[in-house]
Amino acid sequence: MNQSRISSRNVALRDFARLAEIDRNALWHPYTQMSEYGKQDPIIIERGEGPYLYDVRRRRFLDAFGSMWCNVWGHNHPEIVKAIQQQASQLCHASLFSVSHFPAVELANKLVETVREDYRFADAPTTLNHVFFSDNGSTAVEVAMKMALQYHNQTGQINRTQFLAFTEGYHGDTFGSMAVSSIEVFRRKFAPSLFSVHSAPYPMQVDPDERPGNWRSIDRQVEATLAGLSDRLAAVVIEPVIQGAAGMRPLCEDFLTRLRKYCNEFGILMIADEVFTGFCRTGPVVASSTELVEPDILCLGKGLTGGELPMGVTMASDKVFAAFSGEWAEMKHFLHGHTFSGNPLCCAAASRNLDLIVEHKLKENVKSRSREFAQQLKAKVATHPRVGAIRQRGLAIGVPIKDAKGNEDRGYAGRADANAVCARALEKSRVIFRPLGNIITIVPPLNLESEHITEIVSALADGLQALQA
Repeated sequence: MNQSRISSRNVALRDFARLAEIDRNALWHPYTQMSEYGKQDPIIIERGEGPYLYDVRRRRFLDAFGSMWCNVWGHNHPEIVKAIQQQASQLCHASLFSVSHFPAVELANKLVETVREDYRFADAPTTLNHVFFSDNGSTAVEVAMKMALQYHNQTGQINRTQFLAFTEGYHGDTFGSMAVSSIEVFRRKFAPSLFSVHSAPYPMQVDPDERPGNWRSIDRQVEATLAGLSDRLAAVVIEPVIQGAAGMRPLCEDFLTRLRKYCNEFGILMIADEVFTGFCRTGPVVASSTELVEPDILCLGKGLTGGELPMGVTMASDKVFAAFSGEWAEMKHFLHGHTFSGNPLCCAAASRNLDLIVEHKLKENVKSRSREFAQQLKAKVATHPRVGAIRQRGLAIGVPIKDAKGNEDRGYAGRADANAVCARALEKSRVIFRPLGNIITIVPPLNLESEHITEIVSALADGLQALQA
């Protein structure tokens, strides 16, 4: 097989067979069963523009899953591309281990100011004033966990070495983030090497009109668990507003506020994993600000650069940061770092992304488009007998596909029906969905227009024809 260098740009159709062969044999795709993948012609993307991707065969696809949930402005937004190009002409990388650089300084300041703006109605000023850069969402969580452990060690609470996380949570694929995740299929084969983590139920609320009394028993259970572990827990890790990888499970309103109260009462740090929910995916830049709940440590990623480049951020409160101050010989400085932390190109993209969020009033757009999605899904999809209760927070949407007996929860292995719907939508409508088990997720670019919503919902409605009622 010829694996010589390939230029996908200007590739002729006659070269597709060669590209496909190399793709099947040399390129190992994430979370993909390669033996199945090799049975069909791959979609090999050449370029992106707005919400659309174009492949080497000159076909156009609407990216309804936002290239793994990170796309904010569609593909190759000209303003972000321009920012990256301008930065590349000056400095592509300089390590923050020994020096600083303007893009990192500027972005850190903008992130602090952005968080402050989201919490402007809070009774007290925000304290998330310290920004640590890493490479992706998993590392942002890994950093937060190490930060919490070192914080307690350096404040004389050496017994606080454990974590509590929530059922069906997903926080990444590095070993620490896997440990605080609880989707069994992702953990099972690595479990012998993971440390033990305490678990609490995540109170899901699909129906917006559901009364709080329906989940008060969970609330009491969480409080009791935290009380019983109060002398051992370093931190609680939670996905605010909605759990993504669990199948878009919305969090009950007011629960985050109560969890913050319990953490304060028992001296436990709260880590908010907003890698998915941040940057307006559910409305505000910081999803936790909806309830004016400020975590001790905030994790961000995915939409941070508009979805154009990989980057992670861990923001710490003044209280946490202060515990790391001392003389070098005391070794109190944070014992963590990445070669490409705060890469100038990523910083430039993220900085322009934050500007665009304000300039284009993205928060307001997400609110209006969310309503449109809800209305169209209700009219065209929700009435199908094989569709369960649709889950939605902002532009994070999950559509459960029931089996012939009406069961929704079939785990990640039971995705045949959802996969059939997505395959038809891809073939007939050229819309890309990716199912999570039997849940079809819709996580599109946040600046999409009404016609794109219609295109996505119509493709899903047509895709449902792949199922028997």
